[in-house]
Amino acid sequence: MKKNLNYNFFVLFVCLCCTLVWSQEQITDKVNVFIGTGGHGHTFPHAMVPFGAVAAGPDWATLGWDAAGGYHYDATSLLGFSQVHLSGTGLTETGDLLLVPTVGKIQVEPGKHEDPDSGYRSRFSHEDESARPGYYQVRLLDYNINAEMTATERVGFHKYTFPKTDKAHIMLDLVHHINGSGTGVKLAHIQIKDKQTVTGYRITSSVWAPNRQLYFAMKFSKPFTSKTFHDPKGQPYNKSKKFVSDFSDFTAEKVKAIFNFSTEEAEAIMVKIAISSVSMKNAMENLETELPHWDFDRVKAEANTKWEKELNKIIVKGTPEREAKFYAALYHNNIHPTINHDVNGEYRGMDQEVHKTKDYTHYTMFSLWDTFRATHPLFTMIHQERTGDIISTMLDFQKQNPTKMLPMWSMYQNENTCMIGLHAFPVIADAYMKGLTKSKPQDLINAMVISANQPGIDSTSGRAIYPSYYGQMHYLKKGYHPNGLVRTGVSVTLEHAYDDWTVALAANKSGDINVKNEFLKRGQYFENVWDTNTKFFRAKLNNGKFREPFDPRAYHREDFHDRDYTEGNAWQYLWFVPHDVYGLADMMGGKKAMADKLDQLFTLPYLGESTVGDVSGLIGDYAHGNEPCHHVGYLYNYVGQPWKTQKLIHQIDKEFYKAAPDGYIGNEDAGQMSAWYVFSAMGFYPVNPAGGIYVFGSPLLEEVQMNLENGNKFTIKANNISKENIYIQSVKLNGKPYKNVWIKHGDIVSGGTLEYNMGSKPSKWGAKTKPVPYADGTVQLND
Repeated sequence: MKKNLNYNFFVLFVCLCCTLVWSQEQITDKVNVFIGTGGHGHTFPHAMVPFGAVAAGPDWATLGWDAAGGYHYDATSLLGFSQVHLSGTGLTETGDLLLVPTVGKIQVEPGKHEDPDSGYRSRFSHEDESARPGYYQVRLLDYNINAEMTATERVGFHKYTFPKTDKAHIMLDLVHHINGSGTGVKLAHIQIKDKQTVTGYRITSSVWAPNRQLYFAMKFSKPFTSKTFHDPKGQPYNKSKKFVSDFSDFTAEKVKAIFNFSTEEAEAIMVKIAISSVSMKNAMENLETELPHWDFDRVKAEANTKWEKELNKIIVKGTPEREAKFYAALYHNNIHPTINHDVNGEYRGMDQEVHKTKDYTHYTMFSLWDTFRATHPLFTMIHQERTGDIISTMLDFQKQNPTKMLPMWSMYQNENTCMIGLHAFPVIADAYMKGLTKSKPQDLINAMVISANQPGIDSTSGRAIYPSYYGQMHYLKKGYHPNGLVRTGVSVTLEHAYDDWTVALAANKSGDINVKNEFLKRGQYFENVWDTNTKFFRAKLNNGKFREPFDPRAYHREDFHDRDYTEGNAWQYLWFVPHDVYGLADMMGGKKAMADKLDQLFTLPYLGESTVGDVSGLIGDYAHGNEPCHHVGYLYNYVGQPWKTQKLIHQIDKEFYKAAPDGYIGNEDAGQMSAWYVFSAMGFYPVNPAGGIYVFGSPLLEEVQMNLENGNKFTIKANNISKENIYIQSVKLNGKPYKNVWIKHGDIVSGGTLEYNMGSKPSKWGAKTKPVPYADGTVQLND
């Protein structure tokens, strides 16, 4: 009896604390999760916890680029609510385990967006829709059902409030797949355990994930009165079908299950659905461990608390618009990568076998061509423990990968290699340089060297997109990727040269001099595609000659033999030598010549929208909507003109970020567009993503407080900042004048105060800076 009294007192105490917390303004109150859900941002408002495996929320389409996040703000009808989604990417994938609550006549086919009455989809209005971190709500107007969602790490929790009816239905659509109306579904299975419990799995195959296994366990809050199974075209399965076994253990290529209920007015039926990559048993264990009760409001509050903890790592003060943009960006930097293991530690690896993690969280969803630039450097500040786990995950991936490669663009137990570069290298090297890795240094070096020396595949026999390691045999022999044999040879050469340099950086710290020397040499391979006549990086053929004709503003086309650059042109890839910016300046003819070239980049005449969908957000030929340009605005610091960087940062903020659904100028890209904003709003950016050096821009906020995991606080103040006062007049670090245009990672995580004094005109601040470290092709920190 005493134990029960203590428990009841504890529950009362928790509820009282929650009431007190909710009565005060929280950071989560400032997050507009709809920012990025319009335009081509491809983010979602779904219910999830930070880095959770489940993101429960609405889907509006399965085909087309703007189906990528599941939801789009311009949609006027919804299909239902699935459990797994991608945020901000250009990939149309996932949308697993769609739940569809309906009333009245059973409809099995989805119908068309332009004609919702043709299927089970329902109209909705933004006036009866709401969302915040960890929670989503919408009223399905065609059925008068209020749908609410929240989540734990591995469980989606749905609450559907029905009208009074004896024809209430909840469909589980295992055909639905954001990749083409189920065209990628290979096999589905449903097992009815009892009238409230269902388990099963679905195996899908697509260009992005050739073999993806997802198991589930689902519980209803009340028993269903009956059930039916339907094929993709809506026809009922019956016992004459060979693959049906008493309607309780059901396997088919594609299947939809409808569970029927009777409800009173405003009666809520709740559904818990857990996922696993391993087994139905594990999915059930995930469900019972993380969500053993039916208290929806409690889970919603717990999800909010988890978000509040993460978002409180950076607290800012600024204009309402900039605060909204900042917190939306910080929110998006807590979505991917996602947790990949079950509560018992098991996960399915790249070898399709079951493995177990004990000492760290295992992750998936690495869009590394995007996120190595700023997302992962930001993690080394605000997610240091998580960064160590991410590196451990990458080493697991490499060991289990049949190709022995580190991840490139990986999701679940698949590698799709859809983008170029070996960008796990800078992520690993940067974490190692900052003391955040948990593995032995030589294991880190070995994983990178093995990946770097894989010969690759013949690009003509591989996929039609762009595996980042194809043609590596040519790069190892010639020092460049020859066009005609390799697609986008210029871009691949530049990015591999940088990645190789980061191996040298890590090897230098570990004391592996042989690897350091070898990869320092490879770090200069960008010189092999430099044309001294045009002063651009150009496509070089296998015979050593540059491909003709050459137009530096031309974008690639899909013709295999006319694709020199990845999602860009010669102007946009001219600047990708982040480890040897001063060497690039010398190649151009000196710092003044480089400054003039930057001026030309930002003032080139507008030629209209690019033929490449990812290229957007243009200032001249600078394209902020795509990642290769993200560091370019900061390069004026290297040539003695930091005020031009300061002006550009405010222009980019004004023109390409909005506190609105179409708030991103391009794909948010799994956190990278947001990470650019988080860094830039604080006033600095990792031009070279490995090594821990941040280059100053111009702050966008009055004050920032970073609450670091090591217990330290780093405060940033921008005195006199205003719409006009965008130029840095002077800087102080911990009360002392600071003249460099860069700051070290260690100065930030040690805690302290960075103070900007702002004015309306350019100043001479930064003119006497020391050279930016790690910007001359070496791996020594000479400051």
